[in-house]
Amino acid sequence: MRKILLMLIFAPLFMSAQTRFGYYYHSEVLNAIPGYRKAVDEYELLKQRCDAEIERNEKELTRYYVAYLDGQQDFPEPILRKRQKELQQLVDNSVLLRDQLKQWLVEAKDSLFAPYENKVNDAVKAVCIKGNLAYAINAEEVAYKYVNPSVGVNITQSVINKVTPSKVKPVPVVTECDEKSDEAIEKAVEDVLKEEENMNNAVEAESNVTEQTTESHE
Repeated sequence: MRKILLMLIFAPLFMSAQTRFGYYYHSEVLNAIPGYRKAVDEYELLKQRCDAEIERNEKELTRYYVAYLDGQQDFPEPILRKRQKELQQLVDNSVLLRDQLKQWLVEAKDSLFAPYENKVNDAVKAVCIKGNLAYAINAEEVAYKYVNPSVGVNITQSVINKVTPSKVKPVPVVTECDEKSDEAIEKAVEDVLKEEENMNNAVEAESNVTEQTTESHE
């Protein structure tokens, strides 16, 4: 009874030790998808524009703040309070703009890259199901020193094959050179057939002569 209990306890450990899994390199797969690099370039352009607008706004705020510091000793009280209120409003607007642009950039990134990420996820799932693999790991997120090939399978290329369109064999284009080659081949075939026909005629003629000679002797 005790032996049975021990087997039941340690059986999952032995089973898990034999579980096969897949690992792949996520960025390598993404870069292989047609259109992904274009999406990266679009995102970088949007990010540059947002960063430039934030920088321009901060420079404007700094310029206004320096002007306020330079004149605050000379401002009458009503103007000083007015400038303080305007400066605070500029600070609030600057913070709000920065937060809005960052949020918009996050949403733009999700919108641009989500279709490609979903495509990779679907491909990984399909490869694991086909290969009877328990799960898949992004090797770029986990630094493994060694993976036993009898347990861990590199599925990177299989996933790439799933996310890239199959290559269609191009239809050969007939050029003038090809047409001339075809004509030469046809002529050569005709010459061979003609020579064969001449040989058959010669054999037949020789056979007729032989028969006539035999009949004359008889």
